[in-house]
Amino acid sequence: MSRKIFVALLIFLFTLAGNGWALAADPDQSRKTVDEVFEYILKYHKDNPEVQQLVEGAIWGMIDSLEDPYTVYFAEDEVDQFVDSINGSYQGVGIYLETQPDYPRVLEVFPDSPAREGGVLPGDIITGVDGKNIKGLPLNEIVNSIKGTEGTPVELIIDRDGKEIVLKLKRAALSVSSVSSRVMGNSTGYIAVKTFGEKTAEEFKEALDGLAEQNITGLVVDLRDNPGGYLDAAAQMAELFLKPGDLIVRTIYNDETGEDYVAEKNDDKVQFPVVLLVNSFSASASEVFAGALQDHGAARLVGDNTFGKGVVQKVIPLEQGGALKLTMAEYTTPSGRHLNKTGIKPDYTVTTGELQLPFALLVLQPGQHRVVSISPGSREALVDGEKILMKNEAFAREGTVYLPLRFIFEALGCEVSWDAGSGSIAVKKEGKSILIPAGGQPLLNGNKIESGGKLLVENDVSYVPAEMLRALGFSCTFDGQEAVVEVK
Repeated sequence: MSRKIFVALLIFLFTLAGNGWALAADPDQSRKTVDEVFEYILKYHKDNPEVQQLVEGAIWGMIDSLEDPYTVYFAEDEVDQFVDSINGSYQGVGIYLETQPDYPRVLEVFPDSPAREGGVLPGDIITGVDGKNIKGLPLNEIVNSIKGTEGTPVELIIDRDGKEIVLKLKRAALSVSSVSSRVMGNSTGYIAVKTFGEKTAEEFKEALDGLAEQNITGLVVDLRDNPGGYLDAAAQMAELFLKPGDLIVRTIYNDETGEDYVAEKNDDKVQFPVVLLVNSFSASASEVFAGALQDHGAARLVGDNTFGKGVVQKVIPLEQGGALKLTMAEYTTPSGRHLNKTGIKPDYTVTTGELQLPFALLVLQPGQHRVVSISPGSREALVDGEKILMKNEAFAREGTVYLPLRFIFEALGCEVSWDAGSGSIAVKKEGKSILIPAGGQPLLNGNKIESGGKLLVENDVSYVPAEMLRALGFSCTFDGQEAVVEVK
């Protein structure tokens, strides 16, 4: 008897579920159903749930059903924190980090910050946070571990010229510019854009005007690790590089209507060559800006494929407090490219992060003489005199020096790609097309090159011998202590 009652109960429950789905087509009736379920759970569930618990659970249940990672509910105390993060206001110690193999390097220390007062210097290597070794951790994870509530302590372990230093800092509320700039060498401007906040377009224009007054002949705009921000800020920045009437971005809503952002009159259009640096963490507004300049031929892109966030959100304040960050539209670049989940492929793919800026300088000055010096057994290389840390050491064996293939070719201004099917490595540079088959002799512009050495592969890393570099037309010397490779 009990078995029959149990089966009947199951059928009854499933029948109710079926009716619920049928009601879903009527929004008003569906809302009443949600209210009814809410009241029953609140009154009768054995765990006596709190109202806020049920409300947030219902909201997140609706959001999760969308399978959209960018639609988010913010509780009332989270709204300001989100807006502040876009506008450069946060709680931390005031340093800007640069990704390196193993450990990040301090690229900038902000004025009037705990880091400046505590003795952190540009060039310091951060090796630990609160006693934890951070070797190999993603940069965003390291940054989040350093940030924290105002007034709380954080301990940084620093490597400064081989000496370990422990600094105990107290986090503070900070407001920093989203843009920093400098002149590199004698004539190349550099602007790093960390986010697209309310003041970013204005700050960028000021930085650009300041560099122009110093008679720069080329510009690098660094969008690496920039997660995006306000679409309007990206569009206003793009206008500085485009002609009046040029399409910047097109947004497309769920009813198939759209909105075009078009460059307006600009008497100060940038005239010098521009390179944008991008990587896999360049997202959203960064991709809008980069896509517009790439499509119109206003800039060339160097780095990694971008993140691929091709949708637009709007933050909607809720009457009862909190806010909903809702995906409202998809966008396309001026040429009609949809970037969501695909991103932007740069004009020059350079996957070694430390070499992306030096590569950009070669793009701006293609006739530049490039010298790379590497000592076997050391992970430090000199690229035109600048010290750069390598992931893999060079080594000497039986009188021949072997150099990490990707590093040395990218340092020389070449693009490197690998064909997983054939195992061949392709190396491209203006005037050179090199194909290195697995275990075979290299081809230079389609012609087989007789070389005294072959590639070595150890621990999934390819190493090229000095003899092969010379056979391919690069100057390469090795005095037993240091290998020097040059290209003109």
